[in-house]
Amino acid sequence: MGSPQAMKKLAICFLLICGAIGCSGDAENRDYEFSLENDTLEMRDGVRLAVTYYRPSAKRVGETFPVIMEMLPYRKDDFFALGDYEYGAYFAKRGYVVARVDVRGTGGSEGGIPASEYSEAEISDAEELIAKLSRKSWSNGNVGMYGLSWSAFNSLMTAHRKPAALKAIIAAHGSTDLFYNDVHYIDGALHIDSYAHQIDTDNAMPRSPDYRIDEAYFRDRFDQEPWIFTWLRQQQDSDFWRKESIKFRAPLEVPAYLIGGLLDGYRDFVMDVSRTSKAPVIAEIGPWNHAWPEYGVPGPNYEWRQKALRWWDYWLKGIDNGVLNEPRWTTFMRTGHPPATDLKNVPGFWRCHKQWPVDGSSSQRLYPHTAQQLTKTPSMPGDIQSLLYRAGAGMGAGGWWGEQTGDMAADDAHSLVYDSAPLTEAVDIMGMPQVRLHVAADAPFYQWTVRLEDVAPDGKVSLVSGAAINPSQRFSRLAPEALIPGEPTTLATSIHFTTWRFNPGHRIRLAVANAQFPMIWPSPTPGTTSLLLGHDTWVELPTVPVASGADQTCVLPEPEPSDVAPFGEELEKNGPVFSSERDETTGTSSFSTSSDIAWTIRGNKYYSSESYRWDVKDATPADASYQGERRNVFKIASNEIDLSTKALIESDASYFHVTFTKVLRQNGILVRERTWTDRIARMYQ
Repeated sequence: MGSPQAMKKLAICFLLICGAIGCSGDAENRDYEFSLENDTLEMRDGVRLAVTYYRPSAKRVGETFPVIMEMLPYRKDDFFALGDYEYGAYFAKRGYVVARVDVRGTGGSEGGIPASEYSEAEISDAEELIAKLSRKSWSNGNVGMYGLSWSAFNSLMTAHRKPAALKAIIAAHGSTDLFYNDVHYIDGALHIDSYAHQIDTDNAMPRSPDYRIDEAYFRDRFDQEPWIFTWLRQQQDSDFWRKESIKFRAPLEVPAYLIGGLLDGYRDFVMDVSRTSKAPVIAEIGPWNHAWPEYGVPGPNYEWRQKALRWWDYWLKGIDNGVLNEPRWTTFMRTGHPPATDLKNVPGFWRCHKQWPVDGSSSQRLYPHTAQQLTKTPSMPGDIQSLLYRAGAGMGAGGWWGEQTGDMAADDAHSLVYDSAPLTEAVDIMGMPQVRLHVAADAPFYQWTVRLEDVAPDGKVSLVSGAAINPSQRFSRLAPEALIPGEPTTLATSIHFTTWRFNPGHRIRLAVANAQFPMIWPSPTPGTTSLLLGHDTWVELPTVPVASGADQTCVLPEPEPSDVAPFGEELEKNGPVFSSERDETTGTSSFSTSSDIAWTIRGNKYYSSESYRWDVKDATPADASYQGERRNVFKIASNEIDLSTKALIESDASYFHVTFTKVLRQNGILVRERTWTDRIARMYQ
């Protein structure tokens, strides 16, 4: 590994690069030239964290700038270098230093891989980094944190600690509850996501920029046990998950600009923070997936960075620009559409409101009936409907509660479904529908899933939103209990945040099932569950006044072109390609995904590929499996680093059997291979 002094001298500056890659623009906003500099910052324990600065050049002697920090484990020097440039350049040209930091033990930073995501060490490092950045000679002393996904999570967590120099944050697709609203246990139910395999592979890559293979690398990275084992050993809510989850802490006191997506699995955090924060909050929820608003799919898109710049100007530069006098709650109202997996733009319009909840909000409670009806009056007591558990059902909803989905009719064929009468007038909903189910089962453990759907006059079924329910947590998340076979019990949950217009002639559908494969790992026992209809089984819709899209005060700016990194380019990208297969005769279900990408940075070539598969059979749901492969090949000058991994998770009625293998080759020669295995007891999963 290079010395700290060498790292400092590695600074790569792209001053005065203009034209197509531009470092300057109009005189009012885009008039700062900037440099791109690689450096390190030393933590109190001596570990040096790698940082890339996008630093504007002062136009007058003594001019200083606020700092915007993003902290990620996603390798700023290779995997994220091209994408990071778009945002670093945008804010640097407008008078902000952007500091992009690799989490300790990842990317270019020293130290061992942390014990897990969002560790005590990581959040403490963030606090220390903020203090150090605020004292830089070119800093005005004010720091903001921002990011999407991981860096939204740690921005929220760091803000909760209230570092003195942290004045505001921007968080897109974050979470306040790591056990219920992350990719490991969706709604408290086990979810094996390809992300777990991806991060465990990428964490094992050598430290950039030298990519040195030595004993320190093996100790700190390659030989570290993959995180997937840690997460599978934590199958119930506990302090492990709650320690940094801000849902269980005092309300946030740092101003937050929040961004969510109606097709993103984390979208509920926007409501959580908006409802409890003691500091000003601006919230925007659009129609896209796990992405920034200017490019997320599907659109319509808008240029969020204009609002972000005004947000930073207000909190970090002290410019009273009226950003807090504008609507604090902006949401895209979907006006209903047929099922589709490839929409470029969703039908609908933006709604701007002063706050959440919006004026005129109310609720409408609907009750299932035996004749597959959904009405405003409860069913007669004693009405019971049974459902045969089919473990491989549910693939129509995809990998999590988001993404675009096709016709849900195939999933509904293995569910209990209840439809309203055709509507005579439009019904708009915005919020988190509530569900209560009175159930019974013939085994100690099942999972439940509920879906809110729109049935068009032609019979096509669109997914609006959904949620899973782990019944072992019905009394307490911290003290799970098995079901008592044959004994009725009540389950309750919130369906994930959504907006939708149920149009005249359409029907509102509630679908209830015991499987949501592969999103939720199948429960182990074949059998039957019962839904007891009556006063304790219902769905409650969060309705809002029906509005048109003609409000000219709620027009968002079109996306701006982003700066292209002058030091590299994407060469090829394929996928992700999703495939699902269900054989109703044999009761087998398989879901798979694959992708690959190649890119170049400063003459070096990078390639990454991955493929993942989930399988289950209805007759033997305990014997579900996941298998995955990922490979990273980095060609750095004459040095080729080739890291490949394989993972296999197989379950039976009592255990998860987990195997993870890392294989490292350098210049075609096998350097090291290591396999981890464990048998982990199932605990209500």
